[in-house]
Amino acid sequence: MNKESLLAKFQALPIHRISTKYSSRKFPLHALAVLSGHSLETSSEYRCEGEALNSPSYVVWQYTLSGKGIFENKKGKQELLPGSLMIVSVPSPHVYYLPENSSHWEFIFLVMIGREALRITQMIETNLGNCLDMTNHDKTVNTLFLFVQSLQKNEIGNPFINSNYTYGLCMTLLEELGDHPRPKKNQPFEELRQFLRNNIEKDISVQEMAEFCNISRSHFSRLFSEQMGISPRLYLEDLRLKTAMGILYNERSSVKETAMRCGFNDVNYFCRLFKKRFGISPGKFKEQ
Repeated sequence: MNKESLLAKFQALPIHRISTKYSSRKFPLHALAVLSGHSLETSSEYRCEGEALNSPSYVVWQYTLSGKGIFENKKGKQELLPGSLMIVSVPSPHVYYLPENSSHWEFIFLVMIGREALRITQMIETNLGNCLDMTNHDKTVNTLFLFVQSLQKNEIGNPFINSNYTYGLCMTLLEELGDHPRPKKNQPFEELRQFLRNNIEKDISVQEMAEFCNISRSHFSRLFSEQMGISPRLYLEDLRLKTAMGILYNERSSVKETAMRCGFNDVNYFCRLFKKRFGISPGKFKEQ
């Protein structure tokens, strides 16, 4: 399928969004598309922020068809032009919006949940960035179109097929781009942050973090707080709580099991922290 005909097929999709829900999931699925759509934004009031959100973790993939959008994070601004794919994990410090000098921004999008969807997206963010030029990567774009089209037509009737498509889309992108990463930009304590994500079930002390970075505890604490804007202890606590929220939302895991999986040996302490951070107890959040 050539680029012109593929673009025409994208633009032929109705302008609307659809939420994909399933009545029951007996098994935890770690990559699942839950929202998809075709949007045409014309107001400069369109703005999506991804940092201060008390919600479970999820990822957004957004492919620009026409017009222009802007993606902005701590590294700066990037234009989202036709043929570009924005991928971003939420929550994270970013914003994307329709700039005042653009008449419109037309795009299709997917919102995905699950541990694997989040892990793969964060890996791509780290190595390739958030804004990808898909000009010469028709396989991924075509796979994205077929998936969104199927979701819009309600042709995916069970979560297992959905999960297969979601994971397959992630693998297709890695296949096309994974062997050609851009030079990795320095990110504050990225190796440590990845270490903490991979060992979330362990109660890691600030001293252990400092030793991982091979610097003294006092110097580490000061440097981490300056560069990250939060103390290392609070950073890890927030990471564990957000991970717990994602597990409670996506998996059939009890509150006690979730606490243990996120490094909280005291369930009562976990429940107090969770309610203080999100304004709801983990038990009630799971029920809702």
